[in-house]
Amino acid sequence: MPDRLLALREDLLRAGLAPRHVERYLAELSDHRADIAENLHAAGLAPEAARAEAERRLGAHDALLLPMLADRRFRSPAARWPALFYLLLPLAIQAAIILAGILALLLAAATNLRPVIADLGDILALVLLAAPIVLAWLILVAAHRRRAGLHWPLLGIAAGILLAAALRLHVAAPMPGAAGQIGLTLGLPAPLPLLVLALVSLLPLSLHRRPE
Repeated sequence: MPDRLLALREDLLRAGLAPRHVERYLAELSDHRADIAENLHAAGLAPEAARAEAERRLGAHDALLLPMLADRRFRSPAARWPALFYLLLPLAIQAAIILAGILALLLAAATNLRPVIADLGDILALVLLAAPIVLAWLILVAAHRRRAGLHWPLLGIAAGILLAAALRLHVAAPMPGAAGQIGLTLGLPAPLPLLVLALVSLLPLSLHRRPE
């Protein structure tokens, strides 16, 4: 017989409750049910009968949902502000990574790393391409954990890969008679990098096993 607390978890998460509150509530219900069954068994009921009676005394499914749904304190911030959580926050993190990378290159150019500044630029370019992929996977994990819809997560992922594909990082090492150069511009995203970024970013969706 399947544990109905699992169904309760799904309903609470889909209603937008924060996973930490859901898990704490289910742990309390599970402990309470176990205590009831233990007391009934000590009073003389057979184990199966004690568990069945404890299940009945725990309450109906809707009655167990109501206390959590009625209290807005248990709502997940991601459910309250999905655009902020799935779109703006990842973009802000990606922008911070870009700025930190450029600043690191500028600082490196003022040190004895200047001769390899072009190589460091290549490494940064790879990091800037990998960043939206990692962020996309984190977005999908967060959305799955909260049983959220995919509308805002997919918009956030699309914005991240568009930004990454549009970036043009230019790093030139200093040469005799010519100063080095570090530049960052935005251009029209090339189709192939855009497609590769999209496929890799959405890979967790194809690997996730949907319930039967």
